[in-house]
Amino acid sequence: MISSCKIFSAPLQGFTTHIWRNAHARIFGGIDAYYSPFMRIEHGNFLNRDINDVKPENNQGITFTPQILACNPVDALHMVQHLKENAYTHININLGCPFPPIALKHKGSGMLPYPQEVSALFQALKSVEGISYSVKMRLGWQDDDDWRNILPLMDLLSPTHIIVHPCIGKDQYKGNLNHDAFTEMVKVSHYPLIYNGNIQSMRDIEEITRQYPSIQGVMIGRALASDPALLCPEKATPDNYRKLHNLIYSHYAATLDGGEHQVLKKMQSFWEMYLLHADRKCRKAIKKATSIAKYEAALESLFNTL
Repeated sequence: MISSCKIFSAPLQGFTTHIWRNAHARIFGGIDAYYSPFMRIEHGNFLNRDINDVKPENNQGITFTPQILACNPVDALHMVQHLKENAYTHININLGCPFPPIALKHKGSGMLPYPQEVSALFQALKSVEGISYSVKMRLGWQDDDDWRNILPLMDLLSPTHIIVHPCIGKDQYKGNLNHDAFTEMVKVSHYPLIYNGNIQSMRDIEEITRQYPSIQGVMIGRALASDPALLCPEKATPDNYRKLHNLIYSHYAATLDGGEHQVLKKMQSFWEMYLLHADRKCRKAIKKATSIAKYEAALESLFNTL
């Protein structure tokens, strides 16, 4: 069953950047397509980190889909035009971000209770020639029936697929998944669905594809960020885990202008998701390191325990 199931890497803000995507593809692989953390416009301008992350030269050799987040059609079109100028022909639309500072501005999953706003967004985006779209969404913001008003609007956009995290945004990542609602979506959707949510193992993938044989694939986020060998257990070696870390570490050391302190903070942020199964004391020492020397010492201790 898994051999015919496509597997996608979920966008995780601040983690699945082009640095991680390229490192993961090089060392572990097994992903059919990587999705970028969302692009957005703040105060009328792109964020430099977003522009850098989607540069074609930073995503060579991998199948990659950029993602945008906006509730304002003007902002959304600005991002789409930028991506089109960079030769992208497929873009993912974020209707799933659950974080309140985003959602309370009617963005991400916070847009789902407002079908008129979704309709205006889709109609604007459809006007751009040469671009196809997919959508990543939740069931709703605080009502898990919001999707019922959104699904018919997909005809305005004709998405290639819809990625569904079957829970509400207000629960963020702690709520229960509503498999009954997802089952109903599978029955009524005219567009291929991809399942996203709480996949922790190959066995979970097998169960999802057995339960929903018609879906196009599954998307994995936090579990893959923690264990990049999730899809290829034979590559789950200390040496490979170290290699992925070192590719990211060396990139920050070579490119960040803020010196040792900035590199240290970047890497400590990386360890908030990476190798969560590793020795707790070692992870704590990494988090508390106050210098690169202490960080590297804690790092060596951790890899020696794997």
